[in-house]
Amino acid sequence: MSPPQPPTHYEILNLTPSIIDESPDAAKLIKKAYHRALLRNHPDKTISHANTPPGALFSIDQITTAFTVLSSPRQRTEYDTKLRQAQTFSGAAGPDSAQRFQTGVENVDLDDLPYDEAKERWYRSCRCGNLRGYLFEEEDLIEVEDEGELMVGCQDCSLWLRVHFAVVDDVIPVDEDPIDQS
Repeated sequence: MSPPQPPTHYEILNLTPSIIDESPDAAKLIKKAYHRALLRNHPDKTISHANTPPGALFSIDQITTAFTVLSSPRQRTEYDTKLRQAQTFSGAAGPDSAQRFQTGVENVDLDDLPYDEAKERWYRSCRCGNLRGYLFEEEDLIEVEDEGELMVGCQDCSLWLRVHFAVVDDVIPVDEDPIDQS
């Protein structure tokens, strides 16, 4: 039997990704959920610990971390990617799963992907039918530039794209003249 998976940030705050996405004021919604979670899990405010199953109460650190991650659009996107990846690769619910089994992963070169100049991001269609299932920006590449590859999950299914790239410096050495005048 596998060990129980740690709760997700969404479970800790009693939210779902779709509720946050559909909310006209996501920041306010997340903040209310944060305050409710603090009250619901406060040792002095909880009505009865005897009837509460083990692990049902969350620590202040867990609640604060969940709030911090879900409040930041960038951190939330990264977390959602890790969460989907963990679910795809291992069937697990937690984003920190150590499983490395990868199915449904396609390798591509960055130069082979179309670039949307208006939205400043690369994209690719997925075989699930989403014409822009895989989306990522330059910021995503910068975060993993040392590794030379970026894992991008489809927005609609469990397939993944491994984008390979290299960082090229456009610096011309001082001792070389770009225009030979001889």
